[in-house]
Amino acid sequence: MRIHIAIATFVVAVAAVATAQADSPLSPKKHGDFGHYTLALTWQPGFCAEGQCAADQNHDVRLGLHGLWASRPQDLISRGVAARQWWSRGCDFYHHSDAAPQLDGATRRHLERVMPQLDRSLLTHEYDKHVQCFDFDTQRFFATELGLRQRVTDSPLGDWLRQHAGQRVARADLRAEFDRAFNTSKTQALQLRCSGPYDSRYLSQLWFTIPRAHLAEFPQDAGLMNAPIAQHNCPAHFRVPDWPSA
Repeated sequence: MRIHIAIATFVVAVAAVATAQADSPLSPKKHGDFGHYTLALTWQPGFCAEGQCAADQNHDVRLGLHGLWASRPQDLISRGVAARQWWSRGCDFYHHSDAAPQLDGATRRHLERVMPQLDRSLLTHEYDKHVQCFDFDTQRFFATELGLRQRVTDSPLGDWLRQHAGQRVARADLRAEFDRAFNTSKTQALQLRCSGPYDSRYLSQLWFTIPRAHLAEFPQDAGLMNAPIAQHNCPAHFRVPDWPSA
């Protein structure tokens, strides 16, 4: 019992720090003239369903974290780099490091708890592709994305997803819940990503589009914008999978 209490206390403490960090805007020192961020959250049972996660992936998290992705900087737009090229290469247009981010122990443990655990470190990949070329304060950046994830997890939308785990749902119902939860009409700010065969698709990710200057206001209406390029691929009905042991 004492171990469970200690773990719960640790998680609450780290979440509080992450939420506080998310209230402060990020300030990239380089290439800071991009338009928006994409907050990519994983629906962990779906993301891991195809066997890409480690065998010891923890099952106490359903709504996980993929990353926080800046859109194209203006110099790349001026050079004619298309959005899809940026999605593919990211910071490799400027520099490739393949180095792990320098983080304090508590933040790293929290990230390991909520991110999918892959054969190749997703944390290192995210830092190299989406963070290092902007010269963000690394500690603040990852604490911020943890805080943004926590806001969705603690919201009515997070509750709705957990309540429907293991069920087949209508895309329109999930989108309507998103609108209600965050009092917004920017329905296209949420992009739903599904995996699996066409006739049995299941939820694997949720991508939220956030205007760069209003990151601190996410997920309320001012902190949302309709995605400039649609990337949703879920059909009208799909399954919200649960962990096999649940």
